[in-house]
Amino acid sequence: MGAFSNYLEDALINATLRGTSFTAPAVGSLYLALFTADPTDANLTANEISAAWYARKLTGSWTAPSNGVSTNVAAITYNAVTGAQVVVTHLGIYDSLTAGNLLYHTPLVQAKTLDIGDVLSFAIGAVTVTLD
Repeated sequence: MGAFSNYLEDALINATLRGTSFTAPAVGSLYLALFTADPTDANLTANEISAAWYARKLTGSWTAPSNGVSTNVAAITYNAVTGAQVVVTHLGIYDSLTAGNLLYHTPLVQAKTLDIGDVLSFAIGAVTVTLD
């Protein structure tokens, strides 16, 4: 993930160039969200999956950054798909289980079609945040 949301861009500029305090979210309150289309920097939540089986999942801890790269240190697994097939195209990291602020977002390298009964899981190190 390399795209910052407008919220995070503004917070970082304010903190680094204007001396405005920014309180980073707690690691225990970072959630991975799935999208069917680009949420954009503006946080288009209408593109987030809306289904009975779906809820954002805690990301857990992240590795210490090395050259601007950090990865998830625990697997992130969603519930089995029910109701209807869905195509996941983007990921995002939020500071809340519901609503909240989008921090980072990115497209998947390849869209993932999830059929009924499928379980989407991201292995340790599979979710990468890169700042360049």
